[in-house]
Amino acid sequence: MSPIRQVVLAALLSVPLAVAGLSAPAVAQSNDVVLDQFDGRWFEIARNPNDVQKDCSRAQIDFNPQNRPNRYSIIVTCTRRADGVVETLRANARVTDPGTNSRFRFSLAGLLSFGGLAGQNYWVWDRAPDYSWVIMGLPNKSSWWIWHRGQSPSEATRTRLVARARALGFNTANAVHTGH
Repeated sequence: MSPIRQVVLAALLSVPLAVAGLSAPAVAQSNDVVLDQFDGRWFEIARNPNDVQKDCSRAQIDFNPQNRPNRYSIIVTCTRRADGVVETLRANARVTDPGTNSRFRFSLAGLLSFGGLAGQNYWVWDRAPDYSWVIMGLPNKSSWWIWHRGQSPSEATRTRLVARARALGFNTANAVHTGH
């Protein structure tokens, strides 16, 4: 191959790599979740659109330890926009990676749980050092949620956290802001 072709080929190959390096999303996943600090009440402040929460304007998540290690009960309370009806969903969660405590399997509680078979994996993608917020999402990043300890954080905080979710590779183009 001639030296000119080598230079042209190297230049062509380096442009996409340079562009990819500038725009590549962060892929870090939180790897040091302290469960005692993760426990408690959270408020959903933003998420991607999804059919299950289509009309949900306020979601409150209570994440509480059960009697067994690495097992949690979850109570999600949702206020529907149209009629103000409050719905409650009960679920169970278990830590699926006790080394980092950042991966959970959520399954519905009661008859709809099918013995825990009907469930979904959720990962903690990022969190505040003081556990004032957390970005939860599916492993394939098709869905995401931002939980906050305060019900109505400032608009600047919301904007910053949605930008962080975007940097992690989540599609935030149609972000639904909740909990106002």
